[in-house]
Amino acid sequence: MSRKRNSARWCAGVALCSLASAFPLDAQEPQFRQFEQMRQPGTGGAPSQAQQPGLGVKPIEDDEEIGRQFLLKRRAGVPQFSFTGDAQYYYTSNRLLTENDTKGDLVFVGTAGLAWNPTWIKGVTGSVFARQQFFRYNTQDDIDFDATSFGFNAGTQVETWFNLSGGYSVTRLITRETEDEFYKEGDVSLMLHRVQMFGQRVAVPYGYTFDFFHASPGEFTRVTHGIFTGVNWAPAAKLMVQFIYRFQLEDYQSATREDMAHIVSASVMYTFTPWASARIFTSYTSNNSSIPRDYDVANGGVGVNLVLRF
Repeated sequence: MSRKRNSARWCAGVALCSLASAFPLDAQEPQFRQFEQMRQPGTGGAPSQAQQPGLGVKPIEDDEEIGRQFLLKRRAGVPQFSFTGDAQYYYTSNRLLTENDTKGDLVFVGTAGLAWNPTWIKGVTGSVFARQQFFRYNTQDDIDFDATSFGFNAGTQVETWFNLSGGYSVTRLITRETEDEFYKEGDVSLMLHRVQMFGQRVAVPYGYTFDFFHASPGEFTRVTHGIFTGVNWAPAAKLMVQFIYRFQLEDYQSATREDMAHIVSASVMYTFTPWASARIFTSYTSNNSSIPRDYDVANGGVGVNLVLRF
């Protein structure tokens, strides 16, 4: 009996060791970092205050006797639900985010999302969303993974000073082949930002972001601070050029680790219709860590986006 029990324990131990060697902690970081690079603030987005439903006025022709008249007309209801589809294909110069022996790869990221964007809260924009993403590598397909996210966010304008937004989301990453969960996190986020206009075609956004990620494995639990600025330029009605710089500081809670990153990105987006757009983009990240996790990575590619509101 004891031999059978010891044999069973040995088999279980071998199985656990095999699982751990297949998904070491070091190997998880490149995957969730790639996920972070593609992370979006929300799915769909809430309509602006100008789109809030209500009564408006529409001018009609002047009358010689009683002067200018106005016809009351109820505005059409604003869609509160949105479906988002996105596909991007890009080249990354450092697929495993290593300091030495870097290897490039082509990556496809597909995204599908559904959001509820309530419009009945006066002065507040909000969104409750669900999102599914697929990450596929061209060469090293054994690190392919999927990401499932759920969350909510809300924002408001504080006087004329700045915009305040925050939210919470949960994300689960699983391997494509075996569908094993190898990473999950909850994200408490906060952002203060402002957009300064220069004429009708140039805007300068800047602000501060805070995120608390409580993660599993616990060694990835961290607090992230970021400051950003950039330039948005609209040379034509349907064309948008964007440059963004971001400095990011990450303080890991359960390990003696601190990362500092400089991130520069640029994109050109063309909007074909209110629901379809295409873009080209590039980015460069330089990460300096207090442990051997330094890396540099450059990305560049193309993407298309579809948003249906109903």
